Order: sequence, then C-alpha cells, then structure tokens
Amino acid sequence: MRLPRVPCPVCGRPIAVAPVEAIGLGAVVDHKQESRRLVLCPGSMRRVPLTRPQGPGRAGGPTAVQQALFE
Repeated sequence: MRLPRVPCPVCGRPIAVAPVEAIGLGAVVDHKQESRRLVLCPGSMRRVPLTRPQGPGRAGGPTAVQQALFE
C-alpha cells in the first residue's frame, strides 16, 4: 500500500502521511531533517489535512452532467 504524500509543515519536504481515525486528517510519518543525525524533524507525527490528488480530470472536483430525464 502506498501512502499519500504531503509537504511537511516544518521542513517542506514531501513526506508520507499515515492514516488516523479522524476523517480528512493524516499523521506525518517520522522523518529526519538530516540523514546522518538521529534527531527527528519537529513536524514528525503531526496531524495534517489530506489533500486530494489533482490529476487530469480532477481539476476542480467532480463535474455535474446535465441530461434530460425523458428524451
């Protein structure tokens, strides 16, 4: 399973977001700011809002289709 990625609220790097019990939120996965140090980024394990992926066909959300009921 691939986790969605969002920018870390502290360092700005794209980091994976683990699911939590709250709808629309995710927890930033533990990560280090510097690879050779054992200190985690202060943004680790913070809850952040999940964003929906904006791809081709998802620009602006769902679009309504108008169709006559009886033709």
